[in-house]
Amino acid sequence: MSATDVSTSHLHDPLRKYASIQAAAQRASETRAELEDILSRALGEYTSEDASLVVFGSLARDEWTSGSDLDWTYLIDGQADPAHLLITQRIQSVIDEQKDQQNNRKFKGPGPTGTFGNITFSHDLVHQIGGQHDTDINMTQRILLLLESKPIGKRSDAYERVLKAIINRYLEEDNHLLAPDNKSYRVPRFLLNDIVRFWRTMAVDFASKQRDRGGKGWGTRNAKLRMSRKLIFASGLLICFGCQLDTELHSRIPADISAIKLALVNHLRERVRLTPLRILANAMRLYNVPAEIIDDLLSSYADFLSMLHDASKRSILDNLRAEDSRKDELFASVRSMSGKFEHALDNIFFEREPISGLTRKYGVF
Repeated sequence: MSATDVSTSHLHDPLRKYASIQAAAQRASETRAELEDILSRALGEYTSEDASLVVFGSLARDEWTSGSDLDWTYLIDGQADPAHLLITQRIQSVIDEQKDQQNNRKFKGPGPTGTFGNITFSHDLVHQIGGQHDTDINMTQRILLLLESKPIGKRSDAYERVLKAIINRYLEEDNHLLAPDNKSYRVPRFLLNDIVRFWRTMAVDFASKQRDRGGKGWGTRNAKLRMSRKLIFASGLLICFGCQLDTELHSRIPADISAIKLALVNHLRERVRLTPLRILANAMRLYNVPAEIIDDLLSSYADFLSMLHDASKRSILDNLRAEDSRKDELFASVRSMSGKFEHALDNIFFEREPISGLTRKYGVF
């Protein structure tokens, strides 16, 4: 995917066709602006050169619905300071204080795993990749920082530094960034393998969470695993594949050997600015995916967002247990929409050259 493809993505934009996708993006934009305003008034300048407030999940993906969690972390990239904890606690307190028109909490807090709603230090994100010290929480925060995150506030210095440092760290482990002819970049295997590991960990942790929570919330988590979690994974693969497929990137390979990695770091940084849906939409347009496949993917995802935004349907899913799912009409709709979504992804990754060749080469072995 070339830089031109990204910069002109507003032309013939397939996402514009789907009202629920556009509405979710608008809600996300408004919510981020509201959150910034609330925190700025309550805390003043709550970010600095060594810290950034970062949001994840549907708020960062432009998929905000009425039942979305507010997943966030206070990202520190600098010397430890006791004030960081106080700021983090105050952020959580201010968020908890916000009420809607019915005097209910306006923002739903992060889940109980401890992944979000706390302080995150850059050191482990950058230096603990793989090995026994790379916990599930550390890996999750790192991959989601790349694939679904946005900074809140006027200062995003720390956020930008950490993102580039993580990308740079992944590329350090690839002995050869260029193909043997030195005319194209290769797929960054270390980064791709960690994205694959993240996807498989999510799938395994799904069963663990079901056991830990006594089956509560099974329906919603299952729907997300089939749709939004799979979307994140697919977008990560496309970002990695793009390093080898982007002809415009290859035309700018520096003659100076020392600048080759920096050019790829900057390229990847620009790609992870895009939302997962945008990455998929651009890929479908670039690789001439048939119109009916595009509609299968985007219409099913639009239906998914619409379902999550419907409070009554979300409540049904939240209370649905696995043993009752085969008889539930709403979950039958989940199976149907996720089937269409998966069929479209199969077409992109297994039937569209040159992506299918890279899927066969890197997707399994």
